[in-house]
Amino acid sequence: MNLRRALLTILLGTTVLLAACGPDPQARQVNLPPGFDLQAHMGGRDARPEQTLPAFAYALAVGVSTLEMDMVLTADQVPVLHHSNKLSTYLAKNPWGKYLTVDEQPDIRFTTLEDLKKFDLGTMSPDAPYGYFEAHGKTQKAIPGTSLATLEEVFQLVRDWGNDSVFLSVETKSAPYPINPGNPTPQEWVEAFYDLVQKYNMQDRVMLQSFDWRTLQEMKKVDASIATVALTANQPEWNLEGDEGDYQWRTSELTSPWMAGLDLTDFGDSPLRAAHAIQADVFSTYYKEVTPELIAEAHSLGMRVVPFTVNDPAIMETMIEMGVDGLITDRPATLRSVLQQLGVAVPMADPAPESKPFFTGVDGP
Repeated sequence: MNLRRALLTILLGTTVLLAACGPDPQARQVNLPPGFDLQAHMGGRDARPEQTLPAFAYALAVGVSTLEMDMVLTADQVPVLHHSNKLSTYLAKNPWGKYLTVDEQPDIRFTTLEDLKKFDLGTMSPDAPYGYFEAHGKTQKAIPGTSLATLEEVFQLVRDWGNDSVFLSVETKSAPYPINPGNPTPQEWVEAFYDLVQKYNMQDRVMLQSFDWRTLQEMKKVDASIATVALTANQPEWNLEGDEGDYQWRTSELTSPWMAGLDLTDFGDSPLRAAHAIQADVFSTYYKEVTPELIAEAHSLGMRVVPFTVNDPAIMETMIEMGVDGLITDRPATLRSVLQQLGVAVPMADPAPESKPFFTGVDGP
C-alpha cells in the first residue's frame, strides 16, 4: 500500500511539473507542404519577371504549393528579393529607362531600399548572356514599371490574396567567405527572416533554404520548428557562366565552407548525410545528381528530396516517377499539367484572381 502511494505521489508530481513547464516551443513539429511540393522558382520566371510581385501573384493564381525566392539584405537591413548581390544588367533599367551597365550596377547590400525602388525590373533584356533570354525571357510577359520586391511585400501579398495554404521557401543569398565585409552573419540573415515570419504569423508555412548551411544551423538554434532546406550541387562548370556551382569542393583538400565546414569523408562522401547532421528537413540538389538510391536513403532518414530546377516535361515525369517529394520549376503551369496527367493531386488554383493585387493573367508556361 505504501509503495502504491509513493508511486502515485511521484506520478502526480511529474504531471504537475510538466503542466507547469508547458510545451517546449523548440519541440514543435516541423510543417512541410502536404502532398507533392510544386514550387514556383522565383515565382515562375519563364512566365513573369522573376522574383517580382506580378510573378508571385501569377503563381498564386495558377496554384502552387510553394513560392520560392532569394533574399538579399539592403544597406538599411530590409530583406529584398534578388538572385545576386547586385542588380542585374539584363533585368534592371535605371530611372532613365536604360538597362544598367556593369559600372552602374548598385550593390544591394550597400544601397537603401528607397534608392533600389527607383529601378525597373519588369522587362528582361534580349541581350542577356549565357542564353538566359532564350531559356527564360522568350516566354516571359513583360510588366514595365515593376520595382524590386521586399520579402514583407510577398508576405502581405499572400495575406491580401487570402491564401492560407501556400508556403514560402526563402533562400538566404549568403556567402561563407569571410574576406567580404558585406556578407551578413548567419545571425543577421536569420533575424531579418524570422522577424517577418513572426510578424505575419507564418511559422507553420515557411522554409529557410541556403547553400550556406551556417544559416540553416542558426535557424534551428532560434526555432527548431522552422523547416530548413539544404541546397547543394557539384557542378563546377557553372562557374564558367558567372555563377557558383561547386559547393562541395570534392577536388580540394579543404572542407567546403558552404556546408558549414563539414567534412564529407565523415559522412561516407554523402552530402545527404551531412545535411541530415545539421537537422535539415529537405535535401535540395541539382536534379541531375538525384538517384533512386538517394531518395530512398533520404526517406529512411526522415528527409524529403526536392530537386532544382526542372523545366522539361519529360524530365519532370522521370523525376516524379523516381519518387521525389517535389520539384522546383520556372514553369509551374507545365508541372501542374504533368502531375495531373500522372494522376497526382495538385494545389487548387485561385478561383477568382481577377480583382486581386498584381494579377496579370494566368497565361504562361
